[in-house]
Amino acid sequence: MTAKISIYFKYLINSSRIYWRKELEQMPGDWTIEQIEAYRKEHKFNIAGPRLTPAEIQEQKQCLINKIFTIGFMLHRFKSESRAWAPFVMDNIVGENDQCNGRSGKSFMFRALSNITKWLKLSGRNPKLLENNFAFEQITKHLGIVVVDDCDEYLPFKQFYDNITSDITINTKNVSAYNLGFNESPKFAFTTNYVPKEFDPSSVGRMLFVVFSDYYHERTEENDYLEKRGIYDDFGKNLLSSQYTETEWEADINFFMQCVRFYLSVANMPVKIEPRIDNIIFRKFLRDMGDNFHDWAEMYFSIDENGNGDHLNTEIVREEAFNAFKSFSGNHKWSMQRFTKALKGFCYTCDYVAELNPQDLCNSGQRIMRRIEDPITHKKVQKEMIYLRTVAEANSIKNPPPPPPQQEKLPF
Repeated sequence: MTAKISIYFKYLINSSRIYWRKELEQMPGDWTIEQIEAYRKEHKFNIAGPRLTPAEIQEQKQCLINKIFTIGFMLHRFKSESRAWAPFVMDNIVGENDQCNGRSGKSFMFRALSNITKWLKLSGRNPKLLENNFAFEQITKHLGIVVVDDCDEYLPFKQFYDNITSDITINTKNVSAYNLGFNESPKFAFTTNYVPKEFDPSSVGRMLFVVFSDYYHERTEENDYLEKRGIYDDFGKNLLSSQYTETEWEADINFFMQCVRFYLSVANMPVKIEPRIDNIIFRKFLRDMGDNFHDWAEMYFSIDENGNGDHLNTEIVREEAFNAFKSFSGNHKWSMQRFTKALKGFCYTCDYVAELNPQDLCNSGQRIMRRIEDPITHKKVQKEMIYLRTVAEANSIKNPPPPPPQQEKLPF
């Protein structure tokens, strides 16, 4: 008798299909409607569809394996100081101006685990969640998972540091506060429609990134989806519910145990399985810039049809560029540090900029310093410069054109 495939596993497969639109919507022009429907039916739950490239299949598999690893980690109650992580679950899709997407099935990933372990959901919509002294009053040593769900963009992740890596202080009304030791406390997880505000090593070291594709989505007037698709639409029933048969329950429970088994198989290795985070970084930089800076940068560092620009491939006084932005935006509250952070974001997201401040122009302190004439005093002063090298110039440096052939000297 063939074992039934877990329905929950099928949901994880489809939520990991980063390239579903290419595979299922952008069909060959010579295919008939019957061929299209046959392909979609045959590969309804296939992470490695034949219409994808090996690189795309690998990325989708990594996204799926990351979820399996994360579920195994969360269901295994043993806690290790070297693996004091909190899954940080977000959307992979890059929206217009980092817009909020959602409805991709993120919260259900952990809600389903409530059938296996005790869990507590806290609303992350309130950025002042931890200002409530009794926010953790329902946490006990019998709890397996705490999910801070649908986190607000400005929820301060740093305030959860100690709860993830150390003891938890429990305040209960009319009872003295007490500590719940690290080994007895539950594991934390976060779901959000936003990239994290904190991206420093202390935060990233505690996060276990998980990304969801937009395979499950809402159709609105603001997007270009052809239809609405939810988890129910794929299966015709609510997962892990009273609609389940005994066989379906067994398949899902067996899958959860296989996740734990997989996690334990790599638990003694220095392994932290995460998805490719290109889009996470991209969205982070979009957020760092903001619309106002992005509009200014596109104009100030614009490129013409010949691949040239007045402020590209040339040294610019950083202070002058900063003043130009403040004049454009009317915003004089920005610091130079924030301006530099936004500038890095522009260079990362701009397709014609190869790098900011190339290594060959920087000093030992990784800065470009030049003595230039002050336009007012006409004295030489030292200024910090910025340099945006285009992709075309970077390619030219890497592959310089061959020197022109020398003319042969005549003997007379």
